Amino acid sequence: MMLNKLGKPRKITQIIHNRKISWLELFYDLTFTIIIGRLTEGLVEDFSKMTIINSIVIFGWFFWSWHETSGYFDNHGNDSALNIGIINVQIIFTAVAALFIPEGLAGHYHNLIWAMLPIEMMLIFVWYTISHFDTAHGPASKIWASVYGVALLILVIGTLIPSRFQFWVMLGVLVMNFGVVFVAQNALKREYRRTGLPYVVKDSLIERYGLMTMIALGEIIASLYAVTNHARLGELVKFILGIILTALIAAVYYQVIGELHIKLRSPVQTMAVRWLFLIEIYFVLLDGVLLQLVLTSEVLSVKVTFIMVLFVSLLLMWVIQQLTIAEDSFKSPRGIGFFTIELIIFLVTALFPSIWMMAAIDLLLFIVNFQYHQRVEKAI
Repeated sequence: MMLNKLGKPRKITQIIHNRKISWLELFYDLTFTIIIGRLTEGLVEDFSKMTIINSIVIFGWFFWSWHETSGYFDNHGNDSALNIGIINVQIIFTAVAALFIPEGLAGHYHNLIWAMLPIEMMLIFVWYTISHFDTAHGPASKIWASVYGVALLILVIGTLIPSRFQFWVMLGVLVMNFGVVFVAQNALKREYRRTGLPYVVKDSLIERYGLMTMIALGEIIASLYAVTNHARLGELVKFILGIILTALIAAVYYQVIGELHIKLRSPVQTMAVRWLFLIEIYFVLLDGVLLQLVLTSEVLSVKVTFIMVLFVSLLLMWVIQQLTIAEDSFKSPRGIGFFTIELIIFLVTALFPSIWMMAAIDLLLFIVNFQYHQRVEKAI
C-alpha cells in the first residue's frame, strides 16, 4: 500500500517523554501570524456585532484545523515522509484559506467554504491513516474520520446554496467538528482503559498553546505601531503603556499556564480544557483590537468593552489554573471575591482619560501578576 512506503505515524502508546516541538511544527504555527493579523485588521476596521460573530466563526475554523493537526502530531508525530507531507500540505491549505478572511468577516463565505474543503479532507485522511496504522487508537480515529466525512458532505452542499445560508453551514459544521469528542468519548474511554494511558494535555501541547498566545501578543505589539505618531508625546506615552500592558498580560499568562501539568478524568474534560486555551487566544486577539480602538478614541463604551475583554482573558487563565491544579478551590470565595474587586476597579478606570486609564490598568496588572505568582507557587 502507498501509505506504507511513506512511513508510519507513531502509535499513541509510543509516548515520547519530554518531547520537544519540532522546527516544522513551529513553522506551521508561524503561519497563524497571518490568520491573527488579518482577523485583527478586519475587526479594527469594523468593530460591529456581525463582524465579531463572523470573526468567531472564522477563528474557530482556522484554529480547529490547527487544534486537530497539533493534537495529531503530539500523539503520532515523527519524521516519516507521511507526517512531513501532512503538515506541509496543511501549511499550504491554511495560507490559501487566509486569503478569504476579509470577505468572510464581511459575511461572504462562498470562497472560504471552498478553501476549507481541502482542510477537512486532509483531516479525514489523517484520522483514516491512524485507524489503519494504530490498532489501539483505531476505533476512535474511525469515528473522527466518519464525522468529518459527514461534515465534508455538508460543506460541499454549502457551496451550492444561496450565500445568505452559508454562514449557518459554516457555523453548523464547525460545531460538528468540535463536537466529535462527544460522539467518540465511549470509544476513547475503552481505549484509555485498555492501554492504561492517562487523560492529559501533554506539556508539549501546552507549549504549543503558549506559542500561539505569544503570536497573538506579538500582534498586539505590532498593531501599536499602526496607531502611534511618534512625534506626539501623548501618543508616545500611550505606546509605551501599551507595550507594558502587553508584557504584563504575557507575564500573567506564562506564570499561570507555564507551570501547569494537566491531568484530567475523561476525554471530554481533556478536550474542554484544550478549548479553553483556544478561547483564551481569541480573547488575547480581542485585547489587541480594542487596545488599538482605545488608543484612538475616548468613547466610554469602547473603553468599557476593552476592560471587559481584558478581564475575561485574565479570568480564563484563572479558570484553567483552577480546573487543572486545584479543583477544590475553583469555587473558592476568596478567588471569586478577588476577581469581583478587580473587575470593579478596572471598570472605574474607564472614567479616566485613556492615557491615565492605561497607566492605572498597568499598575493593576502588575498587582494581579504578583497575585498570580503567589497562587501558582502555593498550588505547586
